Amino acid sequence: MANFMTKSWWLLFITALVAVWNAGIVWFTQIAVYPLWPLVDAQHFHDYHLTWWHAMWPAFVPVVLMLGCLIALFWIRPPGISKGMLWAGVGLQMAVHTLTVIFWAPVQATMATPEGISMAKYQQLMSTHWWRVAFFCVYAALAIWMFSKSSLAARRELP
Repeated sequence: MANFMTKSWWLLFITALVAVWNAGIVWFTQIAVYPLWPLVDAQHFHDYHLTWWHAMWPAFVPVVLMLGCLIALFWIRPPGISKGMLWAGVGLQMAVHTLTVIFWAPVQATMATPEGISMAKYQQLMSTHWWRVAFFCVYAALAIWMFSKSSLAARRELP
């Protein structure tokens, strides 16, 4: 068993675990958090949204960990995992993080107005955020696939 659970195996395991965690958080936000926003009255939406915005920053820790683990896999690559698979992961993560910074975060940051929620911004978020969910889910699927592929390759190498 010691030959099977190497440093690269653990790194890929953590990568897949964090990828699934992040996909779950993004799904939860899409289906359980965002739909509540229009229910907050105009007088309280700004404070509600500001409180949410400040409270959600710890959610970025697993996102940073996910990216860090992926980068580390280039140096500690498990058996059966090509650099092409890792580059596909980098592409997915760079796309979602870039779009988050230049599109989704600014939409959310300007959603609260003195009149309450900007329904135009809210509709913009709700009609496009599924793309963000998809990026996270596709990366999670890739990470699980890489973990499965590597685990099978490592088991084949066992005596």
